[in-house]
Amino acid sequence: MTALECVLSADKERVSLLKTLDEESHKEKPNLKTLEYIHHRLLEIDSDTAEARSAEILNGLGFDKSMQSKLVKDYSGGWRMRIAIAQALVIRPDVLLLDEPTNHLDLESCLWLEDHLSKWNRIILIVSHAQDFLNGVCTKTIHFHKQKLNYYGGNYDQFVQTRDEMLVQAMKQFEVQEMDISKMKKFVAKFGAGSRASQAKSKIKAMAKRSKEGISEKPTAEKTLNFRFNTPTKHFGSLVQFRDAFFGYKPGEHLYKNLDFGIGPESRIALVGPNGVGKSTLLKLIASDLEPTEGSVSRSPHVRIGRFHQHFMEQLDQEQTPLEFLISEFKNEPIESL
Repeated sequence: MTALECVLSADKERVSLLKTLDEESHKEKPNLKTLEYIHHRLLEIDSDTAEARSAEILNGLGFDKSMQSKLVKDYSGGWRMRIAIAQALVIRPDVLLLDEPTNHLDLESCLWLEDHLSKWNRIILIVSHAQDFLNGVCTKTIHFHKQKLNYYGGNYDQFVQTRDEMLVQAMKQFEVQEMDISKMKKFVAKFGAGSRASQAKSKIKAMAKRSKEGISEKPTAEKTLNFRFNTPTKHFGSLVQFRDAFFGYKPGEHLYKNLDFGIGPESRIALVGPNGVGKSTLLKLIASDLEPTEGSVSRSPHVRIGRFHQHFMEQLDQEQTPLEFLISEFKNEPIESL
């Protein structure tokens, strides 16, 4: 089954109607009412445009025309996930549930999906850690906090602003509550057995009533993580330098030609482009996992290169804890710093 056929197969009703239509049409005496219903329903679900819509969605997710004709079994897991997203979109469900839909998308596909969903006129429920994506698509936010669901209007940025404002207000209310309770306790302790005992009793009743109604817990913000990075040694000039570098996996076929650039100590570079064009290959050339077929890639003797790549998980020892892994990689570092 090709990628396009796989997406079309997701519309179970259309597939069933077309199958029944074919079977009924080949009968010696077809049921005219059945045929009339099938034709009417196919018209309602825009069956004639299904292939064009499927192709358009696949194209938006990074599949050109030739890729749409490629068998699904020949695709990697990441590309199959894109096909699965296309299947969910093409049937135009009343409720669309998406769990981390951007995980396997490149930047262009992610932007296309964001734009597509921003125009979606049906219900969407999205689980995602991509804040910009949520801002572009969502109009309401549900926040899981302390085993409760809290509902907010607006996109992710508006939710964060509202939540922070509510946290400040809740803290003020909590401080007032604590101050009132403290005053009551002091009053009871001072006058509980004296001439103002009746007032002390009323304070005790007030505290009991408040306790029964539920004393507010101290509001707490969600835990945040802070990372400290050691200040690197000051360097000048290029730390990595490409000089007229060529590279290709096959003789005579160059993926890169005439690369001539340097990476300086203040560089903050985003490497963008569709999947398969060679972004990971360029990183491997920088890290010296690969060497150019022509020209050169030089690295400063003082530069240290840290890496995380998309297949890093496959190289982890599944029997190690995170701390054990870090200890094995950084033997000279104190455990406290790890």
